[in-house]
Amino acid sequence: MLAVVFAVMLQQAAPAATGQVVWQTPAAPEPVAAVAEAPPIPDSARADPWGYERAECSPLVRKATESMEACQARVRTALAANLGEALPAGLAPAGAPEQCRQEAAGDRYALQCGAPSRPDRPTAALEERACETRPRAQPSGGVAWTEECRPASGRQDEDEGLRIRLGGRD
Repeated sequence: MLAVVFAVMLQQAAPAATGQVVWQTPAAPEPVAAVAEAPPIPDSARADPWGYERAECSPLVRKATESMEACQARVRTALAANLGEALPAGLAPAGAPEQCRQEAAGDRYALQCGAPSRPDRPTAALEERACETRPRAQPSGGVAWTEECRPASGRQDEDEGLRIRLGGRD
């Protein structure tokens, strides 16, 4: 047993001769770059960050060479650095880590990241309507104008009028 321990110690002492891989300790870590100081923002930006972004990125104020997207990225980064947690969710700079939250109360593994999901709403398709304004005589005398509208395609609305279903169809 002693011979085996001695052989292992010899192999570790001369790794280059046996072709073994030698693990070295990592070099000293690189110095971390100094954290850049957040650009100053006025007190009005703390009170109304949306208004500050609109004011700074207005075509009348921003440089002609700076695009709207570049201006918004610059302003939102400055706001995020100064406001921290008080920054509204809509003003988070692009590429910022998204806030994740539990999607379902009972399931601790279901997470929702990004904008909250909204239930699908039925899309209201606008339909062109044809309207006619007609005069009607009032029983007490005089004229009242009434407006009647119907789909321009000539299709009849099935919801109009009284319907009684007796069996399959009307």
